[in-house]
Amino acid sequence: MGELFNLRRGMATLGVAPMIARPSTDTTSFDPLALLLAEVAMGNERAFARLYELTGGRLLAIARGIVGRQDVAEDVLQDSLLRVWRWAYRFEPGKGAAYGWLVRIVRNRALTARATLQRREHVQEALDAETMVLGEPDPADRAMRSEDARRVNSCLANLPANHRRSITLVYFEGLTHSELAERLGVQLGTAKSWVRRGLAQMNRCLTGNELGGRELVAAEYAAGGLPEIVRRGFERRRERDARYCRAVDLWEDRLALLTEFMPDTGPAPAQVWNRIEQGLARERIAMRRPLLWQITSGVLVLAVVALLIRLAGG
Repeated sequence: MGELFNLRRGMATLGVAPMIARPSTDTTSFDPLALLLAEVAMGNERAFARLYELTGGRLLAIARGIVGRQDVAEDVLQDSLLRVWRWAYRFEPGKGAAYGWLVRIVRNRALTARATLQRREHVQEALDAETMVLGEPDPADRAMRSEDARRVNSCLANLPANHRRSITLVYFEGLTHSELAERLGVQLGTAKSWVRRGLAQMNRCLTGNELGGRELVAAEYAAGGLPEIVRRGFERRRERDARYCRAVDLWEDRLALLTEFMPDTGPAPAQVWNRIEQGLARERIAMRRPLLWQITSGVLVLAVVALLIRLAGG
């Protein structure tokens, strides 16, 4: 990682908020992570290293909260960042914040890894997600949170305890509604209702408006917990209706802001970055091989054509 340094501490020294504290649902605001993604899309590995430095520690904490194991969380982070390298060109700033887009990729990979772990081991370390998110940071740390993050976290904190805990368990630990009901010792319908009511109350707190049917389903989808068949049905509907896409993007950005209040895990792990660099090297080799073959084939074709011309001329 060489020149990389701990952004949070460095920016605190300068008296300004770090770039990771800037994700916002206001897509017109300056988004440094979006600029880095644009450079990554053009193949800038230095920008990619910078992106990892700024977000790797927080993204690792998100993955670990879902899978419950450090080693698996590191694998998730490595795989996710390599996907970011390949997919950076897909990020559309007009649809939301870059940080929310990164969180989305990591959460999806972590949920897949969690499902695989459960099939193999059927165990997961229980985490206190609510305490992890709503714990009181020191005043200096709190000052570094973005204004949007403080608003979203405040709205979550003011929910009734059952609603608040349900949302945090579903989002930060990736529990399905059935798993949530089992964890809390309540009926499935009760667990579902607590999630829905909590999301509806958060929306009233943030906007002053009631959630419509479309927005409520989008909020539930973004938070997680929906059964697989319901998720697939919603995704098909989302493909046909851009309004669902916008609603999901909005809620995914809002919920991603909650991760700013997770405990500071320190610098992004160097060992994961080393493995990412090895992956980039393998991809460069894989890309060179077909290119070399194409060049070699082109030279051979030209040689054959030149030989045929000479024979024809003779």
